[in-house]
Amino acid sequence: MLCPKCGNDIPEGQNFCFICGTDLNAARAAAADPASQPAPEPAPQPAPEPAPQYAPPQPQYAPPQPQYAPPQPQYAPPQPQYAPAQPQYAPAQTQYAPPQYVQPQNAPAQPPYAQSPYGQPAYAPPAYQVNNTVVYNQPAPPARTLATNRKLVKYIFFTILTLGIYHIVFYTNISNSLNTAASRYDGRKTMNYCLVTFVFSWLTFGIVPFVWIIKMSSRVGRELQRRGINYGFNAGTFWLWNVLGSLIIVGPFIYTHKLAVAMNLICKDYNLKG
Repeated sequence: MLCPKCGNDIPEGQNFCFICGTDLNAARAAAADPASQPAPEPAPQPAPEPAPQYAPPQPQYAPPQPQYAPPQPQYAPPQPQYAPAQPQYAPAQTQYAPPQYVQPQNAPAQPPYAQSPYGQPAYAPPAYQVNNTVVYNQPAPPARTLATNRKLVKYIFFTILTLGIYHIVFYTNISNSLNTAASRYDGRKTMNYCLVTFVFSWLTFGIVPFVWIIKMSSRVGRELQRRGINYGFNAGTFWLWNVLGSLIIVGPFIYTHKLAVAMNLICKDYNLKG
């Protein structure tokens, strides 16, 4: 049993506690009589935890402080109302009168231009008189310069290289240059060779291109005569070299060479005189 005083473990049969000397018989008698035992003390109840003291978060808002700035004075110094007087001088306008151009009654000899071997009148620029002096108008340069570098070797090389495409380009350039140089004088227009080749050639089984080249050759010959250029080329050149000359193989090449030379001469004259 346990000593009721010190709590020491006492073996059975001992009457006194050998630690504190407590009489164990009295303790056994008290234990046998339940009425004499004191009421057990209630177990201590744990104290309730205090409820958390909740405090709502305080807003961190601070009202904006007025940014007061004292008004700045809107003072502007008065501008001087003085404007210097503008001079009332206006230069006298010169009364220019252009000279009166009078057609001379007896104009001197014209500048030396080559006479046409075909009996056509040679080119002579118009003249006018200023202060009893005859002045000849010089022709203005044309706005567009025509090509003057057509060659047979170039035509053959690029025609072979481009599988015949340069042949169309060659004759298209000739038709355009001929229209530029001659249309304002003869009032005619040679059809574009691309239109002849791609539209009318297969519709007429090749007749239109044949007629086209005859008319073009004739027009080139007339333009050479009109410009006073001494070079033999006309529609007869086509019949002689391009048709009959095909029997000797080189005839069409000779025709192409003569056509290139004739167009180079016309274009050079156009670039000089217009």
